[in-house]
Amino acid sequence: MKAIDYLEEYKKFNRENPTKDNEDLLLKAFEFVQEEIVDSSYSIDSVRLGHEIYGYLGDRGLQLRVELMRKYLENGSLESLTDCFWAKWEMVDNLALLKNYEDMIEEQREFLEWSRENLGPEYWIKVMYDSTQAVGWFHEGKSEEWFSIYQDILTRITPSETNRHSRILLVETAAGLCAYERKDYEQALKEIQKYHDILHEDEMWSDYDKFYIRYVTYMLETYVGKKEMDKYEELVNKVVLKIEIKFDQNEKGLSDNIDEVCDMAHDIATCLMWEKRYEQAIKLFEKAIEYQGTGVTHFFYAICIWAELKDREETLHHLRMAENKITGNGGLRSRYIHMFLEQPEFSDVREDAEFLSVFKHLPTG
Repeated sequence: MKAIDYLEEYKKFNRENPTKDNEDLLLKAFEFVQEEIVDSSYSIDSVRLGHEIYGYLGDRGLQLRVELMRKYLENGSLESLTDCFWAKWEMVDNLALLKNYEDMIEEQREFLEWSRENLGPEYWIKVMYDSTQAVGWFHEGKSEEWFSIYQDILTRITPSETNRHSRILLVETAAGLCAYERKDYEQALKEIQKYHDILHEDEMWSDYDKFYIRYVTYMLETYVGKKEMDKYEELVNKVVLKIEIKFDQNEKGLSDNIDEVCDMAHDIATCLMWEKRYEQAIKLFEKAIEYQGTGVTHFFYAICIWAELKDREETLHHLRMAENKITGNGGLRSRYIHMFLEQPEFSDVREDAEFLSVFKHLPTG
């Protein structure tokens, strides 16, 4: 068997038994892919597979991803600029996930320079559009530099249908930095207006509903920050009704975009959760879990259940689902311990052995 075979077996087991561990299969996949990467002289296929497997191994896996990207860029066949771009982007992103912001910024500056030398402006947007990475610039006291780069890129881009998705992500990140990190709500509203303008370039855009809901989440945050809770109530009630209608349409067989509707429910429920409106959030999270249930949705639902109901069994169940689920977990699997220890709703169980036992996944060497 090869690494891919063990990985597929692991995924199959996870889908069938999402509350149970089977680290043996994952560790076999890890063991074999390390050999395959070296034996193939860092072929892009083996590197991409290693990247995927490492993503299930917590912080150590993210560190291994960074090391793998470095080795690929040093030793692999770099005939494809697209593959090279991917490796550089992943190196920056995993440094951001590890909160190694100083190294991240250094790598991202180099990445942007490389992209300017080798690729067109539409790629420059992708170098800078990620919000997790942008937060690192804020925490290192370099948000002004980030915004300077941001403005420069926007002035160089000719808006088009093909770059709309990247443009809206870049502007969304700027709005998020202003609203969530800087707490500069007036500037946030200016960036949100840019977001609104991009969104309404085409109201028939296939991604319109997804980004409309995200637009709503930023408006809700500015209303909270500006203490305009009447506007908050009006908007949140409007959008919750919109989501409920979409779930109803799906149940009647009138639409088939259930994953998108679940994502919408998750996003608005998360806003409600931050405002401690747990009862409202629970209803939306329950719908999202019924039809989809990403790892992070289970985690946020567990927060609400514990805060609102103190239901120990149900909370632990959903924490386990978050920790073990493959769907939508990306680099979060085996890393929820950080969120658990930081979450104020869990302050009374931070030293509880049963709760901590949920987060027992092993880092691998």
